[in-house]
Amino acid sequence: MYWNFQIGQTAPAWTAFVAILVGLALGSFAGMLTYRLPRGLALDKPGSFCPGCRTPIGWRSNIPLVGFLLRGGRCAHCGERIHWRYPLSELLCALLALAAWFAFGASLEAMAALLVCAALVALALIDFEHGLLPDRLTLGLLWTGLAYSLAPKSVGAGAPALLPFPGPGQAIAGAIAGYAFLWLFNRAWRILRKRDGLGLGDCKLLAAMGAWLGLNGLPLVLVPAAVAGALSGLLLIALGRASLSQPIPFGPFLAAGGVFALFLGPDVAPLLGLTGAPGRTGP
Repeated sequence: MYWNFQIGQTAPAWTAFVAILVGLALGSFAGMLTYRLPRGLALDKPGSFCPGCRTPIGWRSNIPLVGFLLRGGRCAHCGERIHWRYPLSELLCALLALAAWFAFGASLEAMAALLVCAALVALALIDFEHGLLPDRLTLGLLWTGLAYSLAPKSVGAGAPALLPFPGPGQAIAGAIAGYAFLWLFNRAWRILRKRDGLGLGDCKLLAAMGAWLGLNGLPLVLVPAAVAGALSGLLLIALGRASLSQPIPFGPFLAAGGVFALFLGPDVAPLLGLTGAPGRTGP
């Protein structure tokens, strides 16, 4: 089985704590991206500040999750509530860091998985709030995925041959197919419905997932994303929160599908008849 908790437990226990700390730090950075990128703000300056009163945030209040809890979820200066995106991105990235440690142990693959997850968390939150998938993140994820496909991987049970982290051939094919599939879907939707069904940001995000997961990984991203998106849309319509003509951001569902394929893909792929994606060995 690919998802084998014993894999992570072969690494020293203290590395799990380090993974969580790294996840919290990346989650804090992802939360910053979700605020600054849609507003066109620089990422390097100014330092952390309260969006309400613009007061710089001290280092104690800036400790991921801890600062939020110590301040009761409010700015220490003006008392305005801290936006939910900050603790949520930090918590999600910490949990995903622990998942990466269990799945890959203390390895380069675990760090790569966590970087992908942090980018997906940021993209999901930005698209949920603003209906936007910034090129700086989607294209950055695409090119880093293609570059990482050239890197040597760990040998043995800890590194499936093609999924995730495929070689350059599968990565290039996955990136091209991912973009082309959603582009053609949107083209067909425009012809039938006289309006766009998806944005180009969704195409670029699926291309990035193809670069990291390979051609075999694309169905494992798309199927759960499409099912979850359709069910969510139907639920919102039933509750009167949306209509058939109202667009629903697809980025969060693609991001969730990417996480699913990253951690569970090699177990599910053989069940769908996707060849070349052997699972991990283990009891």
